[in-house]
Amino acid sequence: MTKDIRVSVSGIQFDIDPDEPVELITFGDYYHKNGKHYILYDEIDIEEGENIKNRIKIGGGKIEVVKTGTTNGQLIFEQGKNHMTYYDSAVGSLLMGVNTDSIEMIEEEDHIQAKVRYSLEMNYSHVSECEITIDVRSMNERRLI
Repeated sequence: MTKDIRVSVSGIQFDIDPDEPVELITFGDYYHKNGKHYILYDEIDIEEGENIKNRIKIGGGKIEVVKTGTTNGQLIFEQGKNHMTYYDSAVGSLLMGVNTDSIEMIEEEDHIQAKVRYSLEMNYSHVSECEITIDVRSMNERRLI
């Protein structure tokens, strides 16, 4: 994998709106260190117009997504485990629970894809069954889509 990457993060909440997936496509940086994949990219908070920095760490059987900026939080996906965390946003701090059902990984020389199925809780109440797909491709790969 090259340092310069194309990142696609798409998600769907099956219980809320299964016909309306959300997708972000952007460019970022990739690093591999101590057997873990690091994906770094920025996104713009649509409501606030400010930058949110994202770091995804993949390895050791889990995926960690960390957001800092107008939204702050850490989501940990680890199959068969429930991770609780506070997610800070413009409307306040929410206690979120992520119970990961499955993680499917594809790791190739110029392509990494992780698909995660999980249950989402807020303040100990079930919100939705969800799926997130993280697709990372080297910029030098001929086929970027």
